[in-house]
Amino acid sequence: MCGITGAVPGVDRSVLQRMTAALAHRGPDGTGIFDDPLRGAVSLGHCRLAVIDLPGGRQPMTSADGRWTLVFNGEIYNFRDLRRELESSGVAFRTASDTEVLLEAWARWEAGALEKLRGMFALALWDGREKALWLVRDRLGLKPLYYTQAAGSLLFGSEIKALLAHPAVAPELRPSALDDYLTFLYVPAPQTIFEGVHELPPAHWLRAQNGRLETRCYWRARPLPSGESSPASAEELCALLDEAVRMRLVSDVPLGAFLSGGLDSSSIVALAARDQAPQMGGSSTAPLRTFSLGFRAGEEPYTELEYARLVSAHCGTEHRELTIRPDCAALLPRMVQLFDEPFGNPTALLLHALSEAARQHVTVALAGDAGDELFLGYPRYLGAQLRRLWGHVPSPLRGAAAALAGLLPESTNGRHAARRTREFLSASGGSWQQAYIGWVSYFSPDLRSELYSPEFHSALGGHSAESFLERRFSEVADCHPLAQVSYVDLHSFLPHNLLQYGDRMSMAHALELRLPFTDHRLVEFALRIPPAQKLRGRQTKYLLRRAMRPLLPKQTLVRSKLGLNPPLGRWLRRELAPLVESYLSPAAVRRRGWFRPEAVARLRRDFDAGGRDFSLHLWGLLVLEEWARQYLDGARVATVRHQPVEAVA
Repeated sequence: MCGITGAVPGVDRSVLQRMTAALAHRGPDGTGIFDDPLRGAVSLGHCRLAVIDLPGGRQPMTSADGRWTLVFNGEIYNFRDLRRELESSGVAFRTASDTEVLLEAWARWEAGALEKLRGMFALALWDGREKALWLVRDRLGLKPLYYTQAAGSLLFGSEIKALLAHPAVAPELRPSALDDYLTFLYVPAPQTIFEGVHELPPAHWLRAQNGRLETRCYWRARPLPSGESSPASAEELCALLDEAVRMRLVSDVPLGAFLSGGLDSSSIVALAARDQAPQMGGSSTAPLRTFSLGFRAGEEPYTELEYARLVSAHCGTEHRELTIRPDCAALLPRMVQLFDEPFGNPTALLLHALSEAARQHVTVALAGDAGDELFLGYPRYLGAQLRRLWGHVPSPLRGAAAALAGLLPESTNGRHAARRTREFLSASGGSWQQAYIGWVSYFSPDLRSELYSPEFHSALGGHSAESFLERRFSEVADCHPLAQVSYVDLHSFLPHNLLQYGDRMSMAHALELRLPFTDHRLVEFALRIPPAQKLRGRQTKYLLRRAMRPLLPKQTLVRSKLGLNPPLGRWLRRELAPLVESYLSPAAVRRRGWFRPEAVARLRRDFDAGGRDFSLHLWGLLVLEEWARQYLDGARVATVRHQPVEAVA
C-alpha cells in the first residue's frame, strides 16, 4: 500500500516533493522520486507502506531494459505465479517484490498484462521510449487514482490533495457534483466535486502522449441474460472464496482480520484461521488476530459483539474488542481532509476508529466487504423482489398505501426499517428500477428542488443525478431484475461508497485492507449464479450460507443482517448538536448561497420532532459545509493532521 503522484510533462522537483509529501500518511516507510533526464519529460513520486519484500520493493522502479518506470499502489496477489511464468521465459529478477513482477509483466505484455493480474492496484507507468504515461486502476476500484490538467501538465495522484499541492490547481466547485453528492452522499467517478479534476473509473486505463489523452475500459463483468443459467454448487463457491483468502494471506508484516460477527466477515475469518494453521499448510504458529467494534454503554443495539465473540471462539482467533467513544465534532475536519471531497456515509467514522486501533497490532487486515453485493445480502434486494410483485396490486390500493406511508413515524436512532417501509410503499408509480434508485438515494428530486436556491438551481443546467444509475440499469436490461440490482451496486455503491471509505480510513493509519470478496474471478463466478440461489424466500445469501455450513456456528448461518451503523441520530442530538446549530443556522446557509435557509430549517424541525429520519440528510449537510470551509474558503488543505478517536480495548 502506498501513495503515488506525478506529472507529464514533469514539474519542478520542489513541487513534486510537495505533491508526494501530501500523501505521506499512505506510506510512512519511505519516499522516492523519479525525474526523466530528458528535459523533464516526467515526474513520479511515491510514498511506501512496506508489506512484501521490505528492503527490495522500493519505488519508483525501472525495468531491466530501462524502458519502463513504475510507481504502484496496491498488491498483486498472484505475483509468485507470474514470476514463475516470466522466469521460464528468461526474465531474471533482482528483488522478491510484487512490484518488480508487475513491472516486468508490463515490460513483456504491456496492457495485455492486465488480464493476468489478480489484485488491487492503481499504477503509473512511464514509457521512456515512446514518451507516454499509462495510468491504470484495478477492476473493482479498490485503489483510487485522480488526475487533472494544469500549467501544461497532466497531474495525477492517489488522492486529490496531491493535485491541490500543485500551485496551479485551484479548488473550484462543480455544481453537478454537489447535486450527485446530495443524491448518493458520494460523488460518482469520473467526476469529482472539483471542476476539472477527474477520478479514473474502476477497470480503466488512461494513456497520455504528446498532450493527447486516451481512456479505455479493460474489464466489465456482467450477469447472464435472463433465460440463461449457470447453477453453482456450495463446494465450488467455498473453493473459490478459499483461494481468494489464501492469496491475501501472503505478507511479510503482521496480519489480522476485521470481525463484525456477520456472515461475510465471519466467512473470511473462518477460512483465514483454517488456512493459516500449520496442519493446513500455513506458516503461522500463532492464532489469527481479529478485531471487532462496539459502542459505549447505552448504545448496545448498534453492536454485534456477542456474535463476533461466538465466531472468534469457534475459529480460535486472538480476539480484541474495541469500544469507541468518538468526538464527532473533532473528527469531522479530519475525515473531510482524508476524502478531499464531501463524503456522507458516517460508517467511515467507525472504520477510522477500528483501523487506528488495529494498526497498533497489525499492518494488514482482511475484511468482508462486497459479500452483500455479490450474494444479495442487503434488505433492499428483498425489497426489489417484493416491488415487482407490488406492481401487480391494483393502483387504487397502491395509491392508498402511498398516502398512508407518509404518516408512518420513523425512528431516528440509526435503524432504518420504518424509513424503508415508507419508501417502499411511497414508490407506487414508475418502474421498479426507479423505485430502487429512490431507495438508494437520500435527497430525492423533490427534496433537492425544495432545498436549492434559485441561483444554484440555475447553475445545474438540468443535470439529473439519477441518470448515473439509470445508465447502469440500461447496461443489463436483458438480465433478471435481481441480477440487475447486484450489477448496479457493484458499479456504484461498492466502488464509490464502501471501497472509497475503506481505502481512506485504513490508509489514514497506514493499514492495508484486503478484501477477498472483490477477487475478480470470484466476482465473475458470482454474477453467473442464478438469483434464486442467492435469495430464496426471505433468506439472503442462500448459497454462501450453504458453502460456509461446515466452518461456522449455526447461529451465524441463520441470523439476519444487522450491519455496522453508528447511532447517528443520538450523536446529532448530543455531541453534534452545537455543530448543527453553527453550520446549519439560517445565517450560515444564506451565506453559502446554495440552499434556501427555510428548507434546511424544515429538515431540522422534522428531525427534531422525531417524525422523519433525516439524520443522514443533516449529517450530509454538515460534511458539505465543513468541506466548503476547508477547500473553498481560502484554506488549501494538503496535509492530513491527526486527531485520534478515543478507542479502548
